Amino acid sequence: MKFVKHIKYKKNTTTCTSGSRISDFLFSYSARKKNLLSEMTYKKLNNIDHLDLEILIAYVIKKPREFVLAHPERQLTQKQELIIKNYVKRRQNKEPIAYIIGHKEFYGLDFEVNKHTLIPRPETEMIVDETLGLLRSMLRNKTAVIDVGTGSGNIIISIANQTKDLRITNYELQFFATDISKSALNIAKKNAKEHHVDKKIKFLWGNLLKPFPEPKKLTELNVNNLIIVANLPYLSEKIYKESPKDVQNFEPKSALYSDNKGLAHYEKLFQQIKLLIASYQSSVTIFLEISPEQKNKIQTLVKKYFPKAEIKFKKDLASKWRVCVISF
Repeated sequence: MKFVKHIKYKKNTTTCTSGSRISDFLFSYSARKKNLLSEMTYKKLNNIDHLDLEILIAYVIKKPREFVLAHPERQLTQKQELIIKNYVKRRQNKEPIAYIIGHKEFYGLDFEVNKHTLIPRPETEMIVDETLGLLRSMLRNKTAVIDVGTGSGNIIISIANQTKDLRITNYELQFFATDISKSALNIAKKNAKEHHVDKKIKFLWGNLLKPFPEPKKLTELNVNNLIIVANLPYLSEKIYKESPKDVQNFEPKSALYSDNKGLAHYEKLFQQIKLLIASYQSSVTIFLEISPEQKNKIQTLVKKYFPKAEIKFKKDLASKWRVCVISF
């Protein structure tokens, strides 16, 4: 169900030490209280929806959102009210919910995020699905999975977590994740430990595939199959400028924008891959998240560096081209 109500803030004039009930607090933001607010206050405070408020309340009282809906009689302390009101103000300033509470769900797992990491998006789960599908067909082959530009680690951690159910030894399946941001890597390592896959993933600092400086480094992995997954910055200048303010003002631009109409990072990655696999004889599969309008340009770019590669494109749930699959 999509919530379309907007919430208004009604200043609390009571001084009870026990605070309000959840229902009282929700109703204090209700549109039905508009007549108690000045027009200026109304315009300033009406831009947070009911779902956001429920998420913030649930986070502060350390309960699931369903609890907030099922127990409106729950008493809030004054401290909890103050924290919630502070969070509401931050949300009204367009700060993403994920940064306010410091967490975002992805592939059924909870990930810590902050200003150094991109907020995981639902459409990125396609890369996890596609990779897992391929891994299930490689149960008897030694395979390495490299997540390039891992950010919060959401892709590689989700894959590693799901492969717990696959009958593969640690020797047969190896996981690597790279990022140019040490701050992002620290968050990724923390998330990996939280989900008990920290011993399965090797996190490496460097620009794209720089941590694998030469083909010899790759051949030393002793694998039959190499899978590279990447959700690199791919927004063109035009699309970045048209993106919502909460994206432009809060998420790291370095994780979103790329030169050359959004293709600069992927071209650099292709250059590195071409050098890296120069003496590598086994199969290589690459999964990339892209912007829908880049489909033809990406295809041209792939053919430039890998003329014999097989290229496929997958649509997301919104029927937009979202994932590029390259194999050779």
